[in-house]
Amino acid sequence: MVALTLISLYNYLHRSLLLNNSSISSLLLQAQKKLCLFHTIKKEDSPHKLHILYPGRTKISTDNFFHPKIVIKQYNDHATIKKQSQSGPLTPHYVAPRDPIVLCHGLFGFDVRGPSTIPALQFHYWSGVEDTLAKLGAKVIVTRVPEAGSIWERSNTLHNILQSIIPGKHVNFVAHSMGGLDCRHLLANIPDRSYHVESLTTICTPHRGSPIMDWFRDHVGLGRNHHQHADKNASSPWLPASMTTKNNNTMRNDLQNNDLSLPHQSRSMFPSINVSLDKLLVQWLDEPAYAHLTTDFCNDYFNPNTPDDPNIKYYSYGGAAKFPAWSSILGLPWKIVYDKEGDNDGIVSVNSAKWGTYVKTINADHWDLSGKSVVPYRFRTTQSDGQKFNRLDFYAEMATHLYHQGH
Repeated sequence: MVALTLISLYNYLHRSLLLNNSSISSLLLQAQKKLCLFHTIKKEDSPHKLHILYPGRTKISTDNFFHPKIVIKQYNDHATIKKQSQSGPLTPHYVAPRDPIVLCHGLFGFDVRGPSTIPALQFHYWSGVEDTLAKLGAKVIVTRVPEAGSIWERSNTLHNILQSIIPGKHVNFVAHSMGGLDCRHLLANIPDRSYHVESLTTICTPHRGSPIMDWFRDHVGLGRNHHQHADKNASSPWLPASMTTKNNNTMRNDLQNNDLSLPHQSRSMFPSINVSLDKLLVQWLDEPAYAHLTTDFCNDYFNPNTPDDPNIKYYSYGGAAKFPAWSSILGLPWKIVYDKEGDNDGIVSVNSAKWGTYVKTINADHWDLSGKSVVPYRFRTTQSDGQKFNRLDFYAEMATHLYHQGH
């Protein structure tokens, strides 16, 4: 469409130049009108017409976003979205859930990066997922929380965003990776919500932590400085009540002694590193999120202290991929997780991804489910039947699943 419009504009300018050689000002005026028309056409195809809301970037009237009289055109054309299901029979058509979808990103995630005035230079975390869902007829809210903050910080940021834009509305949470832990913490620990959550769908979320984060803690030292997160305004720190005395005391001692140095295994590999430089490096690289993604934190503290809300439906998907030697930077992490927990997506095992009603396992890696799959970090992941994994198909199918579950 864009190419045809540009060709038409070029042909018009060419004819005008031949016929109106003496009137440059008239030519420029006509060209300006054409450009204005082109800009109007482009504006009609903007994401806002598809009902996509980016609370962190744009200020849009939610009255228009939720206006009941606005009719959204549904695109069930399988030339655009393939008629394909990742397992089982083919889905005859895709439909959107009845209530808006809130997309919640994972570790180091975001909503959109790049200049809003030049969309071609923008990079979306979800990389077309929001457009696909909106074309099905869904209203989509793309949220942004601190990219490597603690679960407590990220969940409270998410709650504050939704409190300000959708009071009284019903929504469905769809979360990738760590975003699922943020949502679970919000639903379990922030009961006073002005919005109503119908369901939470987690995709490759490490509900039981990831051995990869254990490895970085044990061999590099990342995550040792953030074993706990305390709300400075609360009377007690964010500590597990059900952890063993040994683990609890170890965490407390590490914090009290400010033991930020690398573990003994790492120090033996780098004997010439000065201890002070060692501490400085770990402090610089460490983030609160790292400790909250370890297996002992999730299993011994987070899960026992984060009960499901009985009024909300929980669904989950896991990923399983295989990486030929040196075909992906996820190959080595995959091996570490596989040796500990079996099938995984390169970061999160299938077992760790299961929570609530487990829908199915996707033949894809962890980054296939977000915009990171457009980064050339590996050869294209294929399914068992030789087809390439299609992220947009998966999310369209996921939306249809929510619809059939009554959401």
